[in-house]
Amino acid sequence: MKKTNILMASTMSLSLLLSGLSTTSSSITPEATSITAGTELHKHITKVSAPVKKIQTLYISNVRANAGTKYKVIASAKKGKVFTSYATKKVGSTTWHKVKVNNKTGWISSTVVKSYSSKTLKVPFVSQLSPVNAPFGCEGASLLMALQYKGYSKVGLRTFLDNMPKDKGGNPYKGFAGGNPYANQNGVFQSIFPKPLTTYGKESSSKVANVSGYSTTQIKKELDKGNPVVAYVTLDFKKPVWAKWKMGSAGTKNIVDNMHVVTVIGYNSNGSYYVADPNSKKEKYWVSKTNFERAYNALQWGVVVR
Repeated sequence: MKKTNILMASTMSLSLLLSGLSTTSSSITPEATSITAGTELHKHITKVSAPVKKIQTLYISNVRANAGTKYKVIASAKKGKVFTSYATKKVGSTTWHKVKVNNKTGWISSTVVKSYSSKTLKVPFVSQLSPVNAPFGCEGASLLMALQYKGYSKVGLRTFLDNMPKDKGGNPYKGFAGGNPYANQNGVFQSIFPKPLTTYGKESSSKVANVSGYSTTQIKKELDKGNPVVAYVTLDFKKPVWAKWKMGSAGTKNIVDNMHVVTVIGYNSNGSYYVADPNSKKEKYWVSKTNFERAYNALQWGVVVR
């Protein structure tokens, strides 16, 4: 891979009428500072049967010792915090979720959360930087992660990269351009494109396929089936930068100059994607829908391992 520059308080007045309530955080949220009516505190509490599910906070929110705003705040949850809801109770018209935070059991109002779901694959991580330093080996490292997850390969990164098809003439449509993923080669777009990468992957399993042209919806469908997808995106998911490169026998091509390759291993109900990035110390992380789709849709190149 060639990389450049290696680079709320109108509701407050009502809540203050309730005795014993105090604001415990400088960040005001609907539940943390208010409830619909004081009489609600005296209503019958009804247990509601509920399956274990995931919920996510919409704001900085209070977690209380029991269901209802009359109970002590035991923790504050930041916006976007994901909890497992183990049970629910209904206080008047408000449902409360039983959650765990800081090794304590607490309750959080349904008015400050939304349902959350995600699909992730436990793909083993392979770094292109350590112990093998291959700054241009993202394609190989990403494919190797997918193959190892499926049990199709047990080799190390160096062996995998050394055996990868090369094109010393600099044509990434035929093999790894320039032949050396371990060092920079001036004037060479050091990458291997989906077709030859797929051909190489098929040496480990016939279930490797070139899915270039796939939409992100199709990528998600592969993930639903348990299949990781090697995706051609941009370094750090920045805006694609286009440039013309001489690519050996393929001639001069207009290409994403800050191209990078990762393994897509999940997505969630927020629209974000979970990736394993061989060039990142974070290893695996979530990427926003906007950033991922901007980077991926530049080329829509990908390889799936089924």
